[in-house]
Amino acid sequence: MDLGIQGKVAVVTGASSGIGEAVALALAAEGVRLAVAARRTQLLAEVAQRAKEAGATEARAFTVDLGDASNVRAMLGEVESVFGNVEILVANGGGPKPGAYQQLSPQDWDIGYRSTLRAMLDLVDGVLPGMKTKRWGRIVALTSTSVKQPIPNLVLSDAFRTGLVAALKSLAGDVARDGITVNAIATGRIATERLRQLYGDEAAMREAVQDIPIGRIATPQEFAPLVAFLCGEPARYVTGQTISIDGGLIRGLFG
Repeated sequence: MDLGIQGKVAVVTGASSGIGEAVALALAAEGVRLAVAARRTQLLAEVAQRAKEAGATEARAFTVDLGDASNVRAMLGEVESVFGNVEILVANGGGPKPGAYQQLSPQDWDIGYRSTLRAMLDLVDGVLPGMKTKRWGRIVALTSTSVKQPIPNLVLSDAFRTGLVAALKSLAGDVARDGITVNAIATGRIATERLRQLYGDEAAMREAVQDIPIGRIATPQEFAPLVAFLCGEPARYVTGQTISIDGGLIRGLFG
């Protein structure tokens, strides 16, 4: 399917590996002008090169620390100076510190807010004016199944990612008539560094598979096509949604 986004300016954060990298390469195959952003500069440069080989009209790496609001603004300013107004944003970042409620300090909550909720809103705030000017835009935030069903020992993710989804749901209605769609992905168990950090060893990873109906953990490459679709012209009537990619993990009727 031609997603109709050749030449569109796309930013993917957290793009140096895993899900972010896979999404960036899926968009590259559609011929976008691609900005990949993360902290790991060397890995980013390699992703940008692979994006060019995959079909990106242009691809460049931009270093960003999502925990620093001024750094996020600076990165988006650099992207606009090179490519022009951002038309597609895939907002992706690392997860917050694990832990149950009583194990976390007020400082942990402050850091979790900054990295998990505020950073994503800073990205959205930075691209909205340009999207409104062009009267076309796609925002997709990568969150977690914790927004639909709390995950034990991940209370910061449960709280702040749910807050993000609520904010984006409200925003979707506000900007729909500007030609901008806003959606979120409830990410299930995908084979990434973050998942390995959370589960720790192979035995725990095998146990994590037991309650997934499909019976296995997904690859980032299986995750990316739906995100790319939501960034495309054919998805123009899909907005305000939180869509699970989880192998059937969430059992609720509206999961």
